[in-house]
Amino acid sequence: MKISVIITVFNGAKYLACAIESFLAQSYENKELVIVDGISTDGTHEIISAYQKKFPQTIKWIQEKDSGISNARNIALKHVTGDVIGFLGCDDFFHKNFFEEFFYYAALNPNFDVAYFNSYCIGFSNSFLSSATISITRRNLIKHCPIGSGESFYYRKKIFEEHKFNEKNLYSMDYELNMALASTKNYHFFPINIAAVFNQNIGTNQSSTNSIKQRLETVFVQLKYSKNLKEKIHVLWRAKKLLLKNFSSLNSLNSL
Repeated sequence: MKISVIITVFNGAKYLACAIESFLAQSYENKELVIVDGISTDGTHEIISAYQKKFPQTIKWIQEKDSGISNARNIALKHVTGDVIGFLGCDDFFHKNFFEEFFYYAALNPNFDVAYFNSYCIGFSNSFLSSATISITRRNLIKHCPIGSGESFYYRKKIFEEHKFNEKNLYSMDYELNMALASTKNYHFFPINIAAVFNQNIGTNQSSTNSIKQRLETVFVQLKYSKNLKEKIHVLWRAKKLLLKNFSSLNSLNSL
């Protein structure tokens, strides 16, 4: 089983090396890292270039200009060669031995379509997300939003022959993908009760600064996949405090 990891980055020089090193530190050898960045101006390109030259068989650098994370991921998906595909934020890093443990469990259940894992959030808010204890259903995705970080999900390559990331999403592209998959009965989600990734929340990184906008965008995704008016009202009622408190930010979000 070849594992492909995609990193999309824009001006992430402060954290990127840590993310790449956590990938390289995985003892599992059948892996590749695809990095998309064509427009950074902060020294990110120098970091990517140095690693790509040192590990040319393992790291690919796609220097194509993108219009956002969703578009960058769709660009990267054209270049991956792995059997399963996951994503890593440029300011996050992998748990030790994650790939080896993933391979072990995947061999026990080779018929999965999507595997998902637990994760840690470190920094201002230190917490553990036991995502693998929750079934992935459309209802649970709304009720427990989020069920793990986007970096906790790994997808069979065939998924992306049928689905692409919604490029109107600025922050919740993985959440909508899971919602779309869970809204049908065609895909098997496989929970694996191990930790995959550390998500950093330190105030100045990209994940932290976009957290409120991401939460707002998930509400629009939930409304999109609600089956009837009753469900839409329920979504709005649950999110009323978030929406009222951040009303001025709603106009800055693209319509889904």
